[in-house]
Amino acid sequence: MDTTLEPQGTLRDIFYIIFKHKVKICTLFFTVVLTVTAGSFLMSPTYEATSKILLKFGRENVYTPTTPAGGGSPLIMDLSREERLNSEVEMLTGRNLAEKTIRDIGLEALYPDLLEKPLFSFGAAPGLSPSDQALLVFQKKLTVEAVKKSNIIEIRFQHKDPAVAARVVNKLVAVFLEHHINVYKESGEYGFFIEQVNLCEKKLKDSEEELKAFKSGNNIVALQEQKSVLLKQIAEIETELAKTRGELNENAGRIRALKSQQSTGSEPGSMGQETDFNPQSMSVIRNKVSELKMQEEKLLGSYNEQSIPVVKIRQEIARAKQLLEKEEKTYHEKAVSSISQNISALKAKETSQQQHLTTYQAELNKINSAEMRLGELERQVKINEDNYQLYLKKMEEARISNAMDSQKLANISVVDPALPPLKPVKPKILLNIILSILLGGFAGIGLAFSLEYFSHTFNKPEEVEQQASLKVLAAIPSIKR
Repeated sequence: MDTTLEPQGTLRDIFYIIFKHKVKICTLFFTVVLTVTAGSFLMSPTYEATSKILLKFGRENVYTPTTPAGGGSPLIMDLSREERLNSEVEMLTGRNLAEKTIRDIGLEALYPDLLEKPLFSFGAAPGLSPSDQALLVFQKKLTVEAVKKSNIIEIRFQHKDPAVAARVVNKLVAVFLEHHINVYKESGEYGFFIEQVNLCEKKLKDSEEELKAFKSGNNIVALQEQKSVLLKQIAEIETELAKTRGELNENAGRIRALKSQQSTGSEPGSMGQETDFNPQSMSVIRNKVSELKMQEEKLLGSYNEQSIPVVKIRQEIARAKQLLEKEEKTYHEKAVSSISQNISALKAKETSQQQHLTTYQAELNKINSAEMRLGELERQVKINEDNYQLYLKKMEEARISNAMDSQKLANISVVDPALPPLKPVKPKILLNIILSILLGGFAGIGLAFSLEYFSHTFNKPEEVEQQASLKVLAAIPSIKR
């Protein structure tokens, strides 16, 4: 048995097969080309209308807080270009817009065949209503794409009627603009801000009236000046009160000293030095007592104590002391009485000063309380005024936004509205013919090689030698009649 590999076909063998089946190849080739060409010419033309819209950066990308806690400054939501474009593309391809467009144009003008019989050619599922079938066909014929490296969205729609195709695209864009405004507009925002402005205005007026009434009721003109005067008066009266209490303590000490000397029975002549009431007569008596004592000492140097001169001098000294004691007692009582009266006057003065101090401190506390309350009322007025101004500004912004919504102003601009196309997009006759030529050629050649592959006959002596490993001795030629 010959185990050698079968030799591969040469270019001559390939051409041999092609020429052997040339009739079949040509027949299949022309059949494909003629069929595709005839179908292209017989096919109903399909037109494609195109529109382009531009997505700009507008108020839809700005968020304005509605409460004072959020601040008055708007927040910019800087989404990426791809995200914004994809969001709009999703809205354009949504079912709601498609259904509204079909309803506005009318099923009779768009797909009249669906009202006559089921449209099996569009691949619609059985049992669907004409509106559902129209929606499926509409979505299949609609193409929405974002143009690369731009903010433009391209909308294309195919239909057999060029005018209907352009009408559908323009209607879809109009419906989309209205839907876009409804999606991004702040529902009820204008009415909400009007209500808040009225509420804040009422709060502001109430707080201002309360502040005015408080100032009028408390006779508040200049709290700081009144407070400064009171503090100065309190400082002065505290100084005077301290001085009065010092004098009171001094007189109390003096009277205690006088009373203590009187209770201990001091020798006559000693209390005169402790009182301010010491007239000339008492000084004379003291001097007389001193002279008599000097005479007594002088007599004692010459006489004894029982002598008549010494006894007489001592009797005179005793009478002088009695007189001095009587005088000192009289004037001591006067001094005690005078100091007591002075103490009473000082106590009355202290009481009056203490009362004035208490009054001033009460007025100061009242001013401090009024100052705190005044500060609270002024802060409340300021807060209410800030809120009123904030909501007033937001109400104006909402009014402008509402006006823009009513005028259908958005960040979408139609760059290129759809027009009825002049040339159909289907069928592309030249392209179909070129493709049919290529397809027919490949199909014919493939058919030839398939027939040759599945054939079990020998066409050349070489094939006998290759397959059977036998030599060919003779060959009988085919006689064509």
